Amino acid sequence: MIAVSNRVRIPDERTDTFVERLRNSYGIEDRDGFLGLKVLTPIEAEHHVTMTFWESLDDYEAWREGETFERAHEDRSAEDVFEAPNEIEVHDVAVERDPTK
Repeated sequence: MIAVSNRVRIPDERTDTFVERLRNSYGIEDRDGFLGLKVLTPIEAEHHVTMTFWESLDDYEAWREGETFERAHEDRSAEDVFEAPNEIEVHDVAVERDPTK
């Protein structure tokens, strides 16, 4: 499994718009290998972070090159409010732990 994080700086007055835009799936849930999405808003940090989880790097790259990605990013208004360029990082999930039930 891989985790892809996208760190962005959003002005406080645009946070609600940014988060609401990410509530829409734009079809990402239907993509092969998609395992989940989390949107993190800062408490003691400067950046918002979106994290997607994929079965493989190939699955992530297929989404990035596909129509679903284009549809999700055709409205560039959200990017216009970034205070700095976004930072994308891709990581292999080396350890995963869940609470014991």
